[in-house]
Amino acid sequence: MSNKINWYNFSFWGNEKQYVNEALDSTWISGGTYIEKFENALCEKMKLPNAFVVANGTAALHLAFLTIGIQPGDEVIVPSFGFLAAANVLKLMEATPVFVDIDENNWCLDSNLIQKSVTKKTKAIVIIHNYGIIADMLRIKQIAADNNIVLVEDCAESIFSKYDNKYCGQFGDISTFSFHATKTIATGEGGMVCCRNEELTDKLKLIRSHGLRRKKKHYWHEYFGHNFRLSNILAAIGFGQLEHADEIIEAKQRIWDRYKINLQDNSMLKFQQIPEMCNPIVWAIAVWIDVEKNGKTRDEILTALSKKGIECRPGFYTAWQLPIYEGQSEVNFEVANRIASNIIVLPSYPKMTDGEIDFVSEALVKIVSE
Repeated sequence: MSNKINWYNFSFWGNEKQYVNEALDSTWISGGTYIEKFENALCEKMKLPNAFVVANGTAALHLAFLTIGIQPGDEVIVPSFGFLAAANVLKLMEATPVFVDIDENNWCLDSNLIQKSVTKKTKAIVIIHNYGIIADMLRIKQIAADNNIVLVEDCAESIFSKYDNKYCGQFGDISTFSFHATKTIATGEGGMVCCRNEELTDKLKLIRSHGLRRKKKHYWHEYFGHNFRLSNILAAIGFGQLEHADEIIEAKQRIWDRYKINLQDNSMLKFQQIPEMCNPIVWAIAVWIDVEKNGKTRDEILTALSKKGIECRPGFYTAWQLPIYEGQSEVNFEVANRIASNIIVLPSYPKMTDGEIDFVSEALVKIVSE
């Protein structure tokens, strides 16, 4: 194949350009009608009680933490493997992320290990649905309830995935999403927060926009607020994408199914396992490689794929592997570090062709078999 295969390409599905032009023509390029349209469509599609779009997924987490009142010194349980946005924001807030190891099979927070990490300082649990696979939410939700701590559901990678026949985002007390350019629904930059507590929802709305109620009185700050708002232009893109959600879901499912057929019988490779109650829309195709058996490192395999014109990504680094977290945890998370060190994430953009998937699959099999 002569052309480079990118790890991800943004895809147009329908009316995105038309809606962006309409937003521009309206002259409402900050707030505007597409904000409300996008939020209402998200609520309807995801069966959510509310949706508040924000500038990005990390801003969504920051807004969630401010809403639930995270203070310096508070402890928040987070997975030891996953994109570190939640942990990084907590550090900036002078709170303490308490890392807990992951399940060997589904690569999400191990529900069996949570309770022993709960202390009097524990304020919340953050669940990350890695690569679109939903964690053991029924048990984790019960643990949070039993300990009277807030459950924050980070759905940045899992929009449209279901657990127990419910969409992700329906389990947390407060839930966050991302619409980054590489996500299943993409606005370039963007995110969303959903909150199930009416009092906290009002606080969330205030913090999102300077602590102001503009419809009540201009420039009157009722709370200490931030500016986490999404622009009308980016909301227009998201609304255009969401109109074609079913097509996008079908495309993502096709890609996952074809990679599974191509690679599942190779003894060097292992896919993330899907829990029995989970019906995922897999955001990114992550493959664990048996490097001890193979004889090549993860990075050597990434380099070999790059030479064939295939852009891949490593797995997320754990906090234990990063110098900025040195001394933050004395625990070497055995499962998380082993998984993180040996993962390759394959190209999986929605309009990727079957031929491209086969080319990537054949190249990977050849490299790990040499």
